[in-house]
Amino acid sequence: MNWKLKLILWFVNNVQPIRQAADSEIAETRIKNMKVAALGNRLFNSKKEIKEIKDFTIDKIPVRLYRNSTAANQKVIIYGHGGGFVYYNIESHDYVTRRLCAMNDCTVISVDYRLAPEHPFPAAHEDFYKVIEYVHQHAKELGIDASKIIVAGDSAGGNLAACAGHHFKNHATIKIAAQILIYPWLDGKIASNSIEKYQTGYLLTKDAMLWFQQKYTPNPADKCNPAVSPIYQTDFKNLPAAFVITAEYDPLKDEGMEYAEKLKLAGNSVLQKDYKELVHGFFNIPKISDEAMQAYYDIQAFLKKMV
Repeated sequence: MNWKLKLILWFVNNVQPIRQAADSEIAETRIKNMKVAALGNRLFNSKKEIKEIKDFTIDKIPVRLYRNSTAANQKVIIYGHGGGFVYYNIESHDYVTRRLCAMNDCTVISVDYRLAPEHPFPAAHEDFYKVIEYVHQHAKELGIDASKIIVAGDSAGGNLAACAGHHFKNHATIKIAAQILIYPWLDGKIASNSIEKYQTGYLLTKDAMLWFQQKYTPNPADKCNPAVSPIYQTDFKNLPAAFVITAEYDPLKDEGMEYAEKLKLAGNSVLQKDYKELVHGFFNIPKISDEAMQAYYDIQAFLKKMV
């Protein structure tokens, strides 16, 4: 683990941990987390210039569209940000979505879905699906090829993307072309070996995960509902081509790898890669190491091949 990552872990563990908070403190904690995200962007990312950026709403859901070309029939990445369904927004992940747009010559639409605890399950999922439906319905006016819809996201956003693959699998007209699951949260049991092994000290903690879960799925019956814990789906056939990204020191690593294996066993096209000496959240700070930046190049190669 290089000195940059060690410095970040020291800062997160000692100065600004990702932590549970009283409901009355969540708004203030969100502001603090956004400041930390902005600092991470300045230190370990770079702001890609994009020709067109447009903020608008889809059925009251704020979205941000990125486009580097006016060409018609572009592929589109519909992106869900991480944050345990409680924190962050399209602004915290602006550098991520800019980079995805710049490197893949495509439209990117970032979704500012509703957050818990104000809006528990299934609010975030419903918002993500509504955006997919809108993009498909308005593909021509958006300059998008409706057959080249890619869903992507990190952590909680990876959950949204994975769930979207199942949600639209048997849809009459909407066919998702690919899914990019970046250290996705997939299993409501929160009891894997990697969660126990890396439960503290590696940015995302087990306690924080349990707290996020309680905020988004306050009804215990929902915790392992396949609609929010897609690892418990019973049919994995005919799902979109998948790239599942995991990190060596991430509590969520095991469930990401298990999910990729379920996809493979069902006959889907799957790429799974574990990024060495990295932690949960590395996708937002790609200049932390060559290995972190490589994830973006690997996504680029995956999309060129699959979409």
